[in-house]
Amino acid sequence: MPPDPSCFTGLNLPQSFTFPTTMEDFTLSAGPNTDLWRKPPNGDTSTAPIIFTSLQRRFVVAEVTISADWEMESDQGGLVIFAGPVPTQSIPSDTASRYRSSLGSAPTCKWVKAGMEFASGTVNASSVTATPDGADWCGFPLALPNRHTNILSLRIKLERVGHALWIWYQVPSLAPHAHTPGAVGSTWKKLREVTWFFYGVEDKCVHVGVYASRPTNLSRTDTMWQAMHGLRIDDSTRGNELVVNFEDLEIF
Repeated sequence: MPPDPSCFTGLNLPQSFTFPTTMEDFTLSAGPNTDLWRKPPNGDTSTAPIIFTSLQRRFVVAEVTISADWEMESDQGGLVIFAGPVPTQSIPSDTASRYRSSLGSAPTCKWVKAGMEFASGTVNASSVTATPDGADWCGFPLALPNRHTNILSLRIKLERVGHALWIWYQVPSLAPHAHTPGAVGSTWKKLREVTWFFYGVEDKCVHVGVYASRPTNLSRTDTMWQAMHGLRIDDSTRGNELVVNFEDLEIF
């Protein structure tokens, strides 16, 4: 069964946001310059809209299907999982500097986000892993760059295997051609294995949810870059929000 919406907490949500009555079908909107990222020496950027639940039991698996009208470079949405303190919004840079000077480092938790991302002219299955030292990125193209594709959605899965977090993805448009449970299972592709994620983490310190972000803010330089790479530029959409649709969210 989908999780209870009343158990979720929101970050970076507009005042007008109303939590859905069911987690089977809902949306998150992200404006330009919103992101979940970690890069030294500036620390965290946590401006992406997120809704999450803090688990009271051992995490097993989470799944969701993501879709959106991907338009700008780095448009993205998917699952996110935090290990450590309850996630909060970004610490202002001056506050973070004072905190580091007095205590040695800013408070951080490790996290992983995984989902669908528009990058370099195509849709990708992508993931980011973050430790207190920084973050990385990996992506697997789902179609050729700058070509029309009928891959409009992606189902992403996070699974605990011992201390590791395994990241899987599935293209829903291909899954209907599988007519048996075994065949459906074979449509899952492994994107990544994060071997260290749950090591040393208490079960009650795991927080899981979904996010959406639009890191790009189309300045003149951004517009020229996108034109050079053949990416879509539409004055009617510039500065607008990315709306990511989530279906059949499951967390166990």
